[in-house]
Amino acid sequence: MASISAKNIKKLRDTTGAGFMDCKKALEEAKSDFDLAIDWLRKNGISTAQKKGSRLAFDGLIAIDHNESEASIIEINSETDFVARNHDFQDFVGEVSKLNLALKGNIDNLNATKYKSTTDTVSSFLVHLISKIGEKINIRRSAYIKENNGFVGTYIHNVEKDNMGKIGVIVSINTNLSKDKIDDVLKKISMHIAAASPISLNINDLDKNLIKNEKDIILEQINDNTKDQSILDKIIDGKMRKFYNEIVLLEQKFIIDDKIKVIDYIEHTAKELGGEINIKNFVRYKVGEGLE
Repeated sequence: MASISAKNIKKLRDTTGAGFMDCKKALEEAKSDFDLAIDWLRKNGISTAQKKGSRLAFDGLIAIDHNESEASIIEINSETDFVARNHDFQDFVGEVSKLNLALKGNIDNLNATKYKSTTDTVSSFLVHLISKIGEKINIRRSAYIKENNGFVGTYIHNVEKDNMGKIGVIVSINTNLSKDKIDDVLKKISMHIAAASPISLNINDLDKNLIKNEKDIILEQINDNTKDQSILDKIIDGKMRKFYNEIVLLEQKFIIDDKIKVIDYIEHTAKELGGEINIKNFVRYKVGEGLE
């Protein structure tokens, strides 16, 4: 067998990011054919990626892409913060985020879409990236919102790179006001959502099972000696209001001015600006949330 030159090994390493011995082995198996060596590494990379698939990925990045009327958000996980700060990982997240907006947050379509100028799909390119970086990487979830009669706003907390961080928010507002007038509202509401972690826009949107479960917990907490139904009802109503104030966006105390609720801020600002302002939708992602 002809010897494998160090120059060819270096070229293959630079192209694929694989290790020295893997590149040497690939060139030997491919009889120094460069393209066949890449194919061999890819096949080997698939095996490696599958082994990493059983590991846990709690870290990573949230990425956002948007224009005035549309916004998308995506969470891509890695095993460690070290990889989340890796240039190749961040480049992948940024490119996938752009595709995510174009594909309106559909992960199935995203995985099947061609990645950049390569011949790979996003899904197959991810396999190569896992092999190169050496950690499990997972496209976990994504969302998309569109507002035809208003604007969208975004916010990234703990920014790692442009439009990437550990917490991300996209929000849509229906309004008859101009963009320059509504920009500050979009910014403040997005920041509030990032900090306050609401799970619902209003009370009516809450899961009925969640409400029932909370009421059941309250009943268990109430002293059994309390027999008067009217007193029980008042206690339950008071505790449920507190519950709503904690998790419902419009009912929460406004982070920037906790003397008022978010709904009060919206109504006051609409009156002050002489227009209509209605929050229509929002999505908040935090890296690793719910995976523990």
